[in-house]
Amino acid sequence: MKLPGDLSVFQLLNTRLNMLETRQRTVAENVANANTPGYVPSDVDMASFEKVLGRHSEPKAGKVGLAVTTTGHMSGSLPVQQDVSTRTSPDSEVTMDGNAVVVEEQMLRLNQVRTDFDTALSMYQKGLALIRLAARSPN
Repeated sequence: MKLPGDLSVFQLLNTRLNMLETRQRTVAENVANANTPGYVPSDVDMASFEKVLGRHSEPKAGKVGLAVTTTGHMSGSLPVQQDVSTRTSPDSEVTMDGNAVVVEEQMLRLNQVRTDFDTALSMYQKGLALIRLAARSPN
C-alpha cells in the first residue's frame, strides 16, 4: 500500500514547496542586505529546479532503490533529496555604493512566492481530500 507522500503528485508538490521555501529565504536575505554596500541579490536558479522536476518524471532517475531481502518486503524507491541552487540576480538598479537590491522588486518576488505557495498547498490539500473521499466506505 502506498502512502500519500509516495505518490508522484505529492512528491512533485513537495519539491515545489521546498523550492518556494528556498526562494522565500533568499528574498528575505536580499531584503535584509538592502543597505549592505556591494551586495548583489540572489534568486533561485530555475534551470536547476527544472532539472530536479525532470528527475521526478523519469522512472528511475534520481531514486535510490530499497533492498528486498524477504518475499514479504515491498520494493520501492526513495527520492534523493536535492537542494535547489541559487544564483546572483541583480535587480534593475545599482546604487552608488554598489548595492543592487531594489526593495520593491524583492517585495514583488515575495508576493509571487506567497501566491505560488498558497496554490501548491491548496493542491496538496485537495489531493489529500480526494484520497480521503476514495477511502471512505460507500454508506
